[in-house]
Amino acid sequence: MDDLNLFVMTVRHQGISAAAKAAGMPRSRVSRRLQELEKAMGCQLLIRTTRHIELTENGRMLFEQTQASLNTLNTAMGRLQQRRMQMEGPLRLAVPAAVASSPTFISMMQQYIEGFPQVNLEVFYHQQSVDLQRQNIDIQLLPSDSEVINLDYVRQTLLPFPCCWAASPAYLRQHGRPQDEGELKQHSLIASRHIAAALQQDLNFRLRSDDLHIVQQLTVQGMGIGLLPEVFVRRTQSEFQLERLFGERSAMEMGLSLIYSSRAFLPEKTRKMIDLIRDTFIQLNQQS
Repeated sequence: MDDLNLFVMTVRHQGISAAAKAAGMPRSRVSRRLQELEKAMGCQLLIRTTRHIELTENGRMLFEQTQASLNTLNTAMGRLQQRRMQMEGPLRLAVPAAVASSPTFISMMQQYIEGFPQVNLEVFYHQQSVDLQRQNIDIQLLPSDSEVINLDYVRQTLLPFPCCWAASPAYLRQHGRPQDEGELKQHSLIASRHIAAALQQDLNFRLRSDDLHIVQQLTVQGMGIGLLPEVFVRRTQSEFQLERLFGERSAMEMGLSLIYSSRAFLPEKTRKMIDLIRDTFIQLNQQS
């Protein structure tokens, strides 16, 4: 197809040099590709002279039969390229519920919507890896230790954010403040389902939820000691709703992976979202 396109350009520009200039290629390469085309067709297509080129009978027939089709093909290719660069249409994300309900994720969505108002975001809750291409999903966020359904997908580990134990003043007045993590066995605990699964099994989790917002709210209301990302705790400390336990020591780190199907064919709207997610997690860690 490339050689046919060069042939049509050569005829239209009335010369190999002019066609090479239009194509941004060396003249020798265009000449060589035309020779390869003639070899593949099994006939001479062009009569070359020092000043110009002429079509043979076979060359004229080929030109008449292919130029319209190549015009259509080039138009379609141009439209595909334009579509890839457009900042409009749907952008679909698959994320765990615990992430989707977090202030950080909500802030990212708000920032993206304000920056690119022609893009329509769709957010789906998925706890496990999905087939992005078959389910028409552009980006997925997953816990870092999750398996990805297709090993050919691009997987980038985001900078992990630390989690800590926290409780409301009312809970601590009623049940006492644990002095170390060993005393947590004597308390009711609240955490996300994924975070709880990574901890020792003899802890008493009063509630596990895929929604970190629920974990935060119930901790604030004194229902138990919550294991939350530190950024959640910092945002409530100013209102005296939560107190961090065990000093500045983090209980664990929560890691996420950013997954998308291909580096080479990313639409610009997808690339912008990927950059926003990565930059946000870098800033979160710088604030920690």
